[in-house]
Amino acid sequence: MNEITMGGGDNMKKVRSITSTILWRLIPGLIFLVVSSSVVSYILSAEQLKSNAYDNIYDTVFQTKNYLDDRLGVLLAAVVNLSGSKELTQTLIASEEPDFTLGPSDYIALNQATNQIFTNDYYDMVDSVVLWYNNESVSFARTDRFFPLQNFPGASYLKRSSESSFETVFWKNIHTRDLPSGDFSSPMVASFYTWLGIKGTAPQGVFIVNIKESFFYKILNSPKISDNGYLFLQSPDGIMRFKPVADKYDLDEDELQEKLLHAPNARGRMDVKNNNGSNMVVIYETVGVNRWKIAAVYPEEELLSKVNYIKYVSIVVMLATLIFAIMYSNLLARYISRPIKHLTKQINHIREGNLNVNVQRWPQYEMDTLNHGLQEMVERIKTLLHQVEVEQEVKRQIEISLLQAQIQPHFLYNTLFSIKQLCDMGESRDASRMISALSTFFRISISKGEEVITIDQELEQVQMYLFIQQMRYGDLFQYKVDVDHEILGQSIVKLTLQPIVENAIYHGIKKGEQPGVIRIKGYSSDEDIYLYVEDNGAGIEPWKLNEIREGLLLKRPVQVGFGIVNVHRRLQMMYGPEYGLQYDSDPDKGTIVTIRIRKSKDESKADGEGNGYA
Repeated sequence: MNEITMGGGDNMKKVRSITSTILWRLIPGLIFLVVSSSVVSYILSAEQLKSNAYDNIYDTVFQTKNYLDDRLGVLLAAVVNLSGSKELTQTLIASEEPDFTLGPSDYIALNQATNQIFTNDYYDMVDSVVLWYNNESVSFARTDRFFPLQNFPGASYLKRSSESSFETVFWKNIHTRDLPSGDFSSPMVASFYTWLGIKGTAPQGVFIVNIKESFFYKILNSPKISDNGYLFLQSPDGIMRFKPVADKYDLDEDELQEKLLHAPNARGRMDVKNNNGSNMVVIYETVGVNRWKIAAVYPEEELLSKVNYIKYVSIVVMLATLIFAIMYSNLLARYISRPIKHLTKQINHIREGNLNVNVQRWPQYEMDTLNHGLQEMVERIKTLLHQVEVEQEVKRQIEISLLQAQIQPHFLYNTLFSIKQLCDMGESRDASRMISALSTFFRISISKGEEVITIDQELEQVQMYLFIQQMRYGDLFQYKVDVDHEILGQSIVKLTLQPIVENAIYHGIKKGEQPGVIRIKGYSSDEDIYLYVEDNGAGIEPWKLNEIREGLLLKRPVQVGFGIVNVHRRLQMMYGPEYGLQYDSDPDKGTIVTIRIRKSKDESKADGEGNGYA
């Protein structure tokens, strides 16, 4: 690349060489990119088409199942309600008398009782109803008219054994109606019936509802599955289907019946290969009201026909794109080679440490933008270098000021004086504890010169400080620490809590009229950590609270002390302007200081190292 910066005729030869290099390096990459993109697009499109097709069929079966459940369930509920009606019950009880015969009043009562089955709600469903009871002592049928029956094979309906001892409602798939067919457009119906008058284990009669074939025809033929796909209903006594399909895609219904009867799940999919070798996909759901299965059958190859169409289109598009890419890459390589020399010179200057960039305008918008962007980047680098130097100096000064403000001579003097008094009184054990706490306090304050420590260490330091102050002031205050274990390993700017706790003691607790309590709490929320220092001391007057808040906002010291502004400024420099301290207080009730910081990016520490607090 350095040779490009040479002048003269050799330079143009280098540029032309670069053009050829770019061309022959671009072409294999473009070919690979086009081919891989086309293949990936084809695979994704094919899979998406398959997924959409399967989802549509699943949805069709599911919606059809719900519709059948709803309509058949409502009809079944109406029949069960009718079976327990007062008019019907009285007639059936009366029919058990030896000399009973149905009179006109009985026919009228039975006709009125069955009227509710022939309302508009069930008109498209109900073909006919039959009541047969007590060896034909009550036997009639109801369609659009009411008529008595003779020699109806009602006893055959009482011989069927139920699947459980509590089952009294049974369903029959499509079959020939047991009634004379002269009054009906179609002799085929599906039925359900319920036993009546069960004494012991033997029923005395049966109530039958025949459902129109046309009702199921509309449901099973309306959805469009595919050219040779269809819906069908399967029950233990057979399969109901209406749509004819090509012989190539026909299935052995006995085999299909057997597979669905032994299906392990209430819903699912199975692949069945027919006698012609076609793979047929069966997607099924179970109708809740009668445990029949509603299923969709379609040839898998019809689903894949659209996928093959996409494959051929993708191949054509890929070839056309390849030809265009090869032609365009040649033109592009020639077009971009001219400004490369100038851009390379500028980059070489920057590599040598010269940040003075010479901008030149080019007809190519991208290269012109790139040159200007390079100059802007260099200017920003200069600005950032200067800013980093200033910020580092400010941070160093702030840390020095903080250490000077926190490690106050009077605190060290008072602590040492307290230790001397303990020694004079012979309280060597307490004196030793204070010395240990003081050494721990200053060890963490120094922290080998590091500005950031863990929350665990920060809490240990502030507890040493509180312990020393508690030893000095006796029963003046108590303190409690309740920090979530999971945040103990997170990082925090050191000496954050101690200045706030010190203010709580001197400006809150000591000014109060009763022994105080200092609570330190902490938890995490999303990407942030919240620590609270709360005391029940004298609180802060509103005017003073406003002064503190204004001092934090403007980052200038207030009368409470330089420490809190220093802490607030360091937190914002470390985490951003939205982080730092927030003061809330009520006079005579206490003060709450909220410390908001950001979680560490290194999550390996977030499991909670250290002692833990509760």
